[in-house]
Amino acid sequence: MAGVKRSLEAMLGGGTEDTLTTVPQPPHTRSLSNSSSKAHSKSSSRSSSFSIKSQTQPQAISTPSQSNGASRTDAQDAFTRTPSPTFPPLNGGVPEFSADASMLFVGIRGAGKSTLAIMASSAMNRKVIDLETAFQRATSLSSASYKAKHGSAECYKQQAKVLQSVLDRHRTGYVLVCSWMESRVQSLLRDFSATNPVIHVVRDPEAIQQHLKINDSTKIWNLLNVSSAIFRTCTNFEFFNVSEKPAKTQQAPNRASVSSRTPTPYLALKHVERHFLKFLSLIYPTGTIPFIESAFPLAKVPPEERQFTYAVSIPLSDILNESIDVEDHVTGADVIQIVVHDLAEHLEKHPHAARPSSELTAKLASDITRGIGRVRRSAILPIILHIFLPQLANDEGIRIYLDLLHHAVRLAPEMMTVDLRLDDSHISRLLTTRKRTKIIGNCFIITDPPSWDSSAWISWYTKANRLGCHLARLIRPATSIEDNFSISHLKCAVEKIEGPKIPLIAYNSGPLGRNSASFNRILTVTRPSSLERVNYKPPITPCVTAFGATEALFSSFIFDHMKLYVFGANVDYSLSPAMHTSALKACGIPHRYQPFSSPSLRAIKHLIEDPNFGGASIGLPFKVEVITLTHSLSRHARAIGAVNTLIPIRHLNPDGSVPTGAGFFQGISRAGPIKALYGENTDWIGIRACIRRGLSPANAVVSTTSGLVIGAGGMARATVYAMLQVGIKNIAIYNRTVANAEKLVSHFSQLLQRTDFKLLSSSTEPARFHVVKSLEETWPENYRLPTVIVSCIPTHAIGDVPAPNLTLPEPWFGSRTGGVALDLGYKTLSTPLLAQSRKLSSRGWVSMDGLDLLPEQGFAQFELFTGRRAPRRLMRREVFRAYPNEEGKSNVEELQPRLESVDDREALL
Repeated sequence: MAGVKRSLEAMLGGGTEDTLTTVPQPPHTRSLSNSSSKAHSKSSSRSSSFSIKSQTQPQAISTPSQSNGASRTDAQDAFTRTPSPTFPPLNGGVPEFSADASMLFVGIRGAGKSTLAIMASSAMNRKVIDLETAFQRATSLSSASYKAKHGSAECYKQQAKVLQSVLDRHRTGYVLVCSWMESRVQSLLRDFSATNPVIHVVRDPEAIQQHLKINDSTKIWNLLNVSSAIFRTCTNFEFFNVSEKPAKTQQAPNRASVSSRTPTPYLALKHVERHFLKFLSLIYPTGTIPFIESAFPLAKVPPEERQFTYAVSIPLSDILNESIDVEDHVTGADVIQIVVHDLAEHLEKHPHAARPSSELTAKLASDITRGIGRVRRSAILPIILHIFLPQLANDEGIRIYLDLLHHAVRLAPEMMTVDLRLDDSHISRLLTTRKRTKIIGNCFIITDPPSWDSSAWISWYTKANRLGCHLARLIRPATSIEDNFSISHLKCAVEKIEGPKIPLIAYNSGPLGRNSASFNRILTVTRPSSLERVNYKPPITPCVTAFGATEALFSSFIFDHMKLYVFGANVDYSLSPAMHTSALKACGIPHRYQPFSSPSLRAIKHLIEDPNFGGASIGLPFKVEVITLTHSLSRHARAIGAVNTLIPIRHLNPDGSVPTGAGFFQGISRAGPIKALYGENTDWIGIRACIRRGLSPANAVVSTTSGLVIGAGGMARATVYAMLQVGIKNIAIYNRTVANAEKLVSHFSQLLQRTDFKLLSSSTEPARFHVVKSLEETWPENYRLPTVIVSCIPTHAIGDVPAPNLTLPEPWFGSRTGGVALDLGYKTLSTPLLAQSRKLSSRGWVSMDGLDLLPEQGFAQFELFTGRRAPRRLMRREVFRAYPNEEGKSNVEELQPRLESVDDREALL
């Protein structure tokens, strides 16, 4: 016991004797039931349960009042049992933080608080204050030395004094880090959480054990349980810092420069940075973190506003199993639903237990934290958290369910469900604490469900709508084929409701319900196609896959088979057909994507007028000329002055304009007369994604970041635009013909002065451009050395014009933290420029080429063509598989090591 106490003291950055004997009790400001449920609890036994059968009105679940008999002995015995976590904030709701609100990280040593603080500082341009450093400045001693000299009581008093001073003076514009946890500190943190984000940073036990160099794993678990119970009483958010695994280093013989990418230590924390900044973007107001917003077409259209979207359901137990790769399960899905079965399983195994063990709540809370962290780290899709509450549950089971819901809000999932059988007060309470999480009112009746024409279903929907849920999800098992048609009774009843209405998810489950599940329009819950690798839990596990549901839509003529193309003067070598065809097939979409080479645009007229024309990729030399065929351009294509994607529009707004948002996708995959052609440019999206993937946290874009663009053609324009949209404001241009470089600079200088032009994020820093007239020049003195270098010139010989064989002056690669060098061509991968940068990989330079760019811009095109999320890993894999070697055969074996090193988790998008 003494060893545990000493270890916790070290982890918390000072003495903790007082903390350990006063583990905080659950706050009593959050009532678990209203007066009626209190009365109910007094008259019902602890083993009472609820059941829903064929009632005509929704029956609310009431929860007994919280016991006032909490023993202080229990709190003092924190080391012999796991304390139940409690769920702040104490004021009853997560506040609406201002964009400049300071954030405070707390947690034990080894959790990674300081690293995360530096990332937040770079991304949000804020200063970091470590409370231990502030303590040393105030007292000239560390906490440990001060305690040894003056005693524990005086040390705790001084820590609280320092913390109070820092919090009072730095409530806005700072990133604060604190490991103290004495009771007075807890009180200050609780008060601070009323106006600011206070984030509890947690990490897996193995990483903590390695950091603290403690051999006893049981001791580590005890330490984590105690510290989590404490920190959860004075924080309003929780972030799981997933530990990175060492990258596999493989190298193909003789072609190392092309087939492999040497891992650089500068990218070791890239996944952490993306995951963490995504989390911050969900708890702060939109736009707080500059240039983090996604540029991909579907990013700004919520899945509940699109048609026929799917939530792939994966059990939490499988997510926590590290042998399961989440990315393998999400093809065709729009959302990932994490299903927590554990509470239901416990209640089923112990139906008569008066009080489930306190360890269950703490364990499930920690498991949910880890599960959401791992999914968010490995996939870009939004998350629905669904904690399954069985049809029969005792009072204590309901209490745990409520606590887990309030804990889940701390994790900032995009969506989460709440059981509509709960009392109104419980649901309303959750809605006031949800922050930006959308709440789905859920009712899944498994045993003796009422028929769809029963008034019970419209009552559940009305309850969700009245209480302020964002969606309602009503599901019942189908007992006959007719159930798939009788669901129209509910949909018609909902349509007749006057006033604002929330979206409805309603269908039958089970094998007989696959028809209604396939034709449900939003967020149908599906199972992964690779079901054998996911725990099957009937009747919860869905019977339909996203692939099968999509096939059903085409088979039933809801959607039509469309024709897609890549147009250009010579596109027979293009990898786009292989990439898009594989993606279409994987998603169950029967479109055909074909190359069409032509010396002029006149030859494609009959193709783009075909009623089944679904869109086209535009190659050289038509990216500018094709604008003459369009009726409307995206603001990005207008800014760049080039189009690489053509989309047919079959529905226009009453004023004749092209619909935006969800309306833009309504005519996708539907044949018919074409009313307009819409031009988009996805090249800049791909270039921007490559820059963001290649830049290490040490090279996070700041106001002084510089970029170099080589070339002055259409791709150079897309590159300058991408740099501006990632926040780079100091851009040098080198082109052999100086006059063309000056035209490019003039184009963007005028563009940036226009009042109707907007970047993804506003900025007060003006952009600067510099034309480099000769490679013999020194790098301009008023520009920092570049950390982003993009070559937009051909990598191969064209006719009688030889390959440029460009290299840069060695000093231009002199950035102390390295950078990213991108050569946009893919006909030749081993260019002199990339060879030059690859030699500098040990200094932090990351080399990328056209095989990196092609899939990135292709993801955006796939979304525009289909209205569906692109299967990114598969598309990247297909590009590498289809890329030919010198003999024109597949080069996949030689490029496989590089494929395995590709970061296919663009978690910021």
